[in-house]
Amino acid sequence: MLRDAVTRITRTSSFRLALQSAALSVFGAIIVFAIIYRASESTVRSALEATVTSEQADVISDARDDASILKAVQVATAESDGTFYALMDPSGKLLAGNLALSPQAAQTWNGWRTMGRDDGISLPPHITAIHGLSTKLQNGDVLYVAENASALEALNELIRNAFLAVFGTILAIGFGGGLFIARQTLTRVESMSKTSHDIMEGDLTRRIPLNGTGDEFDRLATNLNAMLDRIEVLMENLQQVSNDIAHDLRSPLARLREHLELARHHTREPATQTAFDEGIAQVDSALSIFSALLRIAEVEAGARRRDFKVVDLSTLLRDLVETFETVAESESMTLTAAIADGLSVAGDRSLLAQMLVNIIENSIRHSPAGSKIFIEAGPRHPDHVEIVISDNGPGIPPEEYTHVLQRFVRIDASRHSPGTGLGLALVAAVVELHNGKIDLRANNPGLRVSILLNDATEHRA
Repeated sequence: MLRDAVTRITRTSSFRLALQSAALSVFGAIIVFAIIYRASESTVRSALEATVTSEQADVISDARDDASILKAVQVATAESDGTFYALMDPSGKLLAGNLALSPQAAQTWNGWRTMGRDDGISLPPHITAIHGLSTKLQNGDVLYVAENASALEALNELIRNAFLAVFGTILAIGFGGGLFIARQTLTRVESMSKTSHDIMEGDLTRRIPLNGTGDEFDRLATNLNAMLDRIEVLMENLQQVSNDIAHDLRSPLARLREHLELARHHTREPATQTAFDEGIAQVDSALSIFSALLRIAEVEAGARRRDFKVVDLSTLLRDLVETFETVAESESMTLTAAIADGLSVAGDRSLLAQMLVNIIENSIRHSPAGSKIFIEAGPRHPDHVEIVISDNGPGIPPEEYTHVLQRFVRIDASRHSPGTGLGLALVAAVVELHNGKIDLRANNPGLRVSILLNDATEHRA
């Protein structure tokens, strides 16, 4: 769980921004340290080279022949106060001086060079490096003059350690600060996300909490809350309008049907009775359409999610199979089922029942006599329940699969059969309300309707 939390934090934009700021700080520190190092190193090196150049000039100025330069090196070595001398012949033999050079070190030393023990020279214990100049004399001998460069090495070590310390500190502060800032930001974002999820679940009274700091998140939350207030008012107005329509239209339609029924009973003319029967059927159709539209609107509003409970899907399906077996037999059809035990989903039982009834009724209504209808339900990995209702009727053309889930859509083959074109639209709305998926496929022949729902594990937790 901790690993998942850290992963979520490190993926936030605020964490990446904090790391970018830390990277810029490190880059700036590198530039500053490079400038400081270059300036300090140049100062120390220049001082050493000035001393070496002066000492070498003194030795060479006192020499007029081979014997005199040998003598001058010996005198300079005797009077040396930290300066190193070495006079070597072309074969690499040390003629005079206090600097012991290996043949390899002598061969590789050309011009100015900084050398340590690893380069093949012997130095006193308190000296770690020397910096000096090699000069080839007219007689072929080579004069080496060097100064103690321990301070230069110490400066390099100091700069290196200081840089690592500052670099590590900046990275640690940047990483830690990034985690802190990202966690604070993620907390605010998750609060907004949870509120929006609750609103999508149908609770329009929820609002995004304010932090009271007046920052950009508070300003955003204030604007979103104002928008949600407006949406809630509009939804309440829409609900009120729907209720008014339900009262103002359904009541007159119901009274009209009642009057038609009474009028029918007061006439003995067969033609007139037939006309009244057709009128009553049309009124029933209008009431059915109106009820279906209100039902779909209610489902799509999402308010029913607040009343979700654990539904025993296995029992619900078996009850429906028992009910529709008789209906199918009366239409000379066969309805069979294979339903697993213990299936449960979190949802609205009445809506789930209406969803399944609509599909089963469609299969019976549009399939010819002798057709077979099969209902199958079982668990599907991970954490899902699948319901499959299939028949071997005429089916639906594949290009119409998406369209038949919309309102008032009826394919040509079903236009002369009873129906409103709202049955599958209600099915799709119920499936979406339960965060499920619906899939229509050819059953070769017939239609196969598959519905995938989340099981009730999360709802129980």
